[in-house]
Parts: sequence; C-alpha cells; structure tokens
Amino acid sequence: MRRTAEEAAQTKAALLEAALFQFAEHGVAATKLADVAQRAGLTRGAVYHHFTDKTALYAAVIANSWDSVTAPVWAVLDSDGPVEDRLREFLVAWLRRLREDRHFRALLTITLNASYGPDQPEGISDGRASKSYGLADWLQRLETFLAGKRDGAGTGAGAGAGQRGTHADDPSGAAAGILAWLCGTALLAATDPDLLPPSDASGVALPLRGALP
Repeated sequence: MRRTAEEAAQTKAALLEAALFQFAEHGVAATKLADVAQRAGLTRGAVYHHFTDKTALYAAVIANSWDSVTAPVWAVLDSDGPVEDRLREFLVAWLRRLREDRHFRALLTITLNASYGPDQPEGISDGRASKSYGLADWLQRLETFLAGKRDGAGTGAGAGAGQRGTHADDPSGAAAGILAWLCGTALLAATDPDLLPPSDASGVALPLRGALP
C-alpha cells in the first residue's frame, strides 16, 4: 500500500511539473490535458485520476509551486542586516533566479502572463482574482519592509544608515515601483532571459535608487 501511495505521489508530481512548463511555454488556454499527459509520459487517464479538469490542474500547479519556488527569494528581505543591503540582495536574487531557475521563470510566466479572456474556462478566468491577491500581497510585503516595520529591519552593521531609507516620504509609492520592476523583469524573462539586466549590483541600481532615496 505504501508503494502504491508513493507511486501516486510521484505520478502527481510528474503531472504538476509537466503542466507547469506546458502552461508556461504554450499558454493556459492552448494547453490540453492530453498535452500534459504526453509531456509527463503518462496517460490522460492518469491526469483525470488526480485532477477533475484543467482548472483544477492549474490551481494545483500554482498552489504546489508558489511557496517552494518563490519563498527562498523573499526570505532575503527577512534576513539580518541593513535595509539597503537586503533590498539589493533581494533584487539581485530575483534576477538570478529568473536567469537560472527554470521553475521560477515558468511559475512567474504563467502567473503574470496568463490571459483571462471570456472564452476561457470559468475557473481560469477567475484566476484574475487570485493573481490580484498575490500581487497585492507582494505589494504589502514590500511596503511593510520599506516602512521599516519588519523584524530586524535595523539590525546588523550599518543599520542606522539602512534604516534612514525605510522612512521615505512615500513607502507605498516606492513599493509600487519595485513591484512594477519585479513584474516587468519577469515578463522580460519569459520572452528571453538574456534581455534581463545583469544579475549584480549594477543591474538593480535603478530600482534600488528609486526605492531608497
């Protein structure tokens, strides 16, 4: 029985992985469950055994991948050290993941680049609300960070200088600017990762300067 459960878990994981890349490369609307099954080397019946339809599969891909794929990057903001250093490291890590981590790039592609036309299945169209909620959460995290309210915001060497940047007149506007940069680079990476800015301090100098005057 344990082997059967393990095999079922492996099958489900293979389907989620195949769906992630199929959605990213061909779009959610154009992807058929048969395409996912073929990519995973499984039958269409295996897909239906785990997921009732494409809507359920899409939701599972997002739910399964989101924390595990994006959490390590966002964790940089919660580390110790001056705010400016942590924000710089976060932005550099973001670019590096977009360049080097195909799972990260694919997840952001289907999250940010999905279309929600009236011809799509109801559940997929309703994904607009989930997308909006997720981006609002990112915005809130950035705003809170820039306002200097995160634990440890002023710890570490040079904390005084870093903390001065967290009390900008408009942390909301600064957070919105960073969010726009994150989304823009993600969409750029979906087209061609080679078009991204360098994954170093020089590549993030502009958004960093705008966020921490």
